[in-house]
Amino acid sequence: MQLLYSYLIFLAMLLFAHCIFHILFLTTAAPPMAWLIALRYTLATAAPALFSPGLVYLLSPRGGRLRKIALWSGGFITYYCLTVILGDLAYYRQAGKHSTVELLIFYQNIVDVSLMALKDYTYIPLVYVGSGVLFYFGWRKLVRRESVAAPSPARTGRHVRQAITLSAFVLLSLIFARGGLQGRPLRPADAFVHLTQAHGDFALNGVYTSFYAMFHRSSFPVNANPESIARVRGLVVGEDEKFISDEVPFYRMQQRTPALKKNVVFIILESWSAKRLGVFGDKTGATPFFDSLAAKSWFLTNAYATGRRSIASLPSAISSIPTLYGSLYITSPHEQNFQRGLGSIFQSAGYSTHFMYAAKAGSMGFNAFARLAGFEKIVTRESFSADAPHDGVWGIYDHVAFSRALADIDAAKKPFASVIYTLHPHPPFTLPAGKKWYGDDVPRARFYNALRYSDETLRDFFAAAEQKPWFRDTVFVLMADHAFDEKQGRDSYHIPLLIYSPGFVPARRDSRVASELDVLPTLVSLLQLPVAHSAMGKSLTASGDRFAFIDIEHASGFITESDGQQLALLFDAEKFTGYYNMAKDPEWQNLLKPAPIAGAQLRALHDYIGVMGYAVARNRIAPAAQKMPDS
Repeated sequence: MQLLYSYLIFLAMLLFAHCIFHILFLTTAAPPMAWLIALRYTLATAAPALFSPGLVYLLSPRGGRLRKIALWSGGFITYYCLTVILGDLAYYRQAGKHSTVELLIFYQNIVDVSLMALKDYTYIPLVYVGSGVLFYFGWRKLVRRESVAAPSPARTGRHVRQAITLSAFVLLSLIFARGGLQGRPLRPADAFVHLTQAHGDFALNGVYTSFYAMFHRSSFPVNANPESIARVRGLVVGEDEKFISDEVPFYRMQQRTPALKKNVVFIILESWSAKRLGVFGDKTGATPFFDSLAAKSWFLTNAYATGRRSIASLPSAISSIPTLYGSLYITSPHEQNFQRGLGSIFQSAGYSTHFMYAAKAGSMGFNAFARLAGFEKIVTRESFSADAPHDGVWGIYDHVAFSRALADIDAAKKPFASVIYTLHPHPPFTLPAGKKWYGDDVPRARFYNALRYSDETLRDFFAAAEQKPWFRDTVFVLMADHAFDEKQGRDSYHIPLLIYSPGFVPARRDSRVASELDVLPTLVSLLQLPVAHSAMGKSLTASGDRFAFIDIEHASGFITESDGQQLALLFDAEKFTGYYNMAKDPEWQNLLKPAPIAGAQLRALHDYIGVMGYAVARNRIAPAAQKMPDS
């Protein structure tokens, strides 16, 4: 009986978490189907989590010590899962998806994450500690009730009943763990077969998605069919590019000449949601400098991030490699693959290369990945003096980092390619003294204050850069890594992107769909560098249809246009599953099934996912260094 109580407590905890999720994140009531699917995932979570202590409990004599140990083990597992649930609620608020393997990444930065939680999510530690006290005394009472039960004497039929109970327990645990009697075990993607994006997220829980991701790190399609590769090459090739290896699908050479050899400064803006910028209609006034710069730049108004976290966006930005079906490239077994990152490409063209991320070395694996992407000089928090102003959590303030970047660029061999990854705005939104423009009467005031500070640091950086002798020979790229804290749908992937180079890049607004993956091939093409690259995006200088690949954890998708309508097409690991008409349904509430584009185009996009999967899974992103052609 005590075992049954422990299961009921676990189930009640997960179902209560669904209720909290419903209150915090849903704008429309979850239908009965969503609650039924939520129960299915709840059972699929509880069955494997409590199977081992449950088995020990049933095999042990009543009232014995082993049963108490089994119950306490189940209690520790339950409380650990409570930890995951509380963290998942905070994670979903920022990422718009449930926890996956990033839960493990956070443990690598546990001090910084804990400080952030104390500053920005104070209620979570309080709830956790309070529930821990209640949980301990309640669970101790449950265990004590087991301990007072005397071992039952042997009698006819007891062993038979025990065998039946044990067999039923094992059988039901197996059925619940795999999600039913269907042919294939339950997956996170199954939550969205009959539900909208928001209601599918409601049906899932962070415990299930975290541990599913832990044991299914590379669950994306792999397609090496020559016809599929040919179709995919047709999607990404530019007019002046030639593919140079049958073994490496995306590997191609830029053939325009002569090389222009302009400098490059690529600024990746942390958490800049397009929706929050004045140039996109926001009235708060937090980005006056960026808005003015956009008017003088090649401004891409329909640019999209590949994911919703920095750790997913960095490989997309500097190496044109996306996350696939929630399987992060950074920290994956594939991270050591051969690649042609921005650092390698520009170094081979005679550039000096630098990467700055002024957080602690090792934070999210960024400095290690920058090295893999070919950057020579890497600047982290440790590169600054011990007393350099910092935010107390992530790293050095942006205005200090930009000053260091200017000094490094001045000293660098020309031409140079420099990537500067900012740290603001980011929770807990700690800013230098006096940097406050908005009070509590403004919704999201803390974010807007941090955004205004970030915009101010850009203004000061460009004011100083304009006085430098290298300014007129430099191409500046400004792009957000991802949107921040936006509702599921278009806004959750929509980011600002502009290219600024007075006298070289004409100012214009460009409404074509663009992706983070497109930046690297665009720079290669724009500067006419005769180098090989393996970008999985398409140069923005190329003509033809455009699309932006997006990862949605349980699926992959594309944002594209058809007949003047902007669409979000979704694919599971095997097929097209539906689309959202974002002109009419920007928050992705109504999944439409009929294919909105021609079958050949749909097939090519599906092939694109599988060929990317092949390149990543089989180490075919780029050839080994010794096999690369000279630039």
